[in-house]
Amino acid sequence: MSERVREGCLLLADISGYTRYLGRVELEHSHDILADLLGVVTDGLCPPLRLAKLEGDAVFCASPDAPPVDGDRLLGAIESTYHAFARRRRTVALSSSCSCEACRRTPDLDLKFCAHHGSFIEHEVAGSNELLGPDVILVHRLLKNTVAERHGLRGYALVSSACMQALGIDGLQPHTEHVEDVGEISGGLIDLEHRWQAVGESERNVVSREHADLLFEADVDSQPQAVWDAMTDPAQAMRWRVGVTDIRERNPSGSRGVGTVTHCVHGRRTIEQEIVDWLPPHHYTYRERNPIGLCEWTFSLAPLDEGARTHLEWRIALRGGRRQALAMRAAGRRVRALLQANFDALIEHLRRGPGA
Repeated sequence: MSERVREGCLLLADISGYTRYLGRVELEHSHDILADLLGVVTDGLCPPLRLAKLEGDAVFCASPDAPPVDGDRLLGAIESTYHAFARRRRTVALSSSCSCEACRRTPDLDLKFCAHHGSFIEHEVAGSNELLGPDVILVHRLLKNTVAERHGLRGYALVSSACMQALGIDGLQPHTEHVEDVGEISGGLIDLEHRWQAVGESERNVVSREHADLLFEADVDSQPQAVWDAMTDPAQAMRWRVGVTDIRERNPSGSRGVGTVTHCVHGRRTIEQEIVDWLPPHHYTYRERNPIGLCEWTFSLAPLDEGARTHLEWRIALRGGRRQALAMRAAGRRVRALLQANFDALIEHLRRGPGA
């Protein structure tokens, strides 16, 4: 056993709302989701920090021995980790392959960070590390704060003044907490949820009506979810896609969503379609390289009559430049006829119902 006193950054990343979430969902699947999200958080923070301990639904990290962590690296790791967490949360929640409560209620979860700087003892026993000291206790107490009540924030980082001063951080929203037996602890806040929303808006990858080179649209007597399932479920797509002999999917994240690659087999030709935007049951976008070149498709669904019917649009943008434009001059009529045949086949499939 050995002990040594160290100075450095102490950070807790806590998945908030998990206790309430557990009371509403399937226990077995919820623990799988927690383990997945904790893995995302740990991978995002370590490095530049090092993992000290997993504490239930929280990740406890500390400064590494080397290299030192400055303010830019710490704040960059916090923000990028929150974005990775939010992306994974969105993927789980929007997965069309699982409709259980644990997946559906994943948006109830959020992530908050508390960062402090001070001294601590690193206690090593049989290869297991424990960090001890008043500053370790303080950063844990900062998790029980008034940020949500006073500022209405869910996803945020609370950075103590000691941490801000030690790492050269400034420009944060001022905030003060009263900690029992310690007194007033000042610091700063980062609204991570707001930053993620801004990133999400900029990351939307949608072909608009105005920028579509080809547009197919119709009002159908089916609910949006039924239309969505007909287009995204390979088993249903095989019933209406013209000339397709097989459909296979590769899902790197484990469920259908951004990053999914669909292999559509047309006789001897296989066309790969990579999903680049996914927001069920509102829209999704994929890119493909087909015989006329690179194309980007957005499938947009809008509810009609309080969700009883759907306005469906296929918006196709040609991304192949001048050569593709020349190819469309020669084969445009045939291409449009094939696309119209597929669109009409989908409408007929919806009219008959998925079991037909």
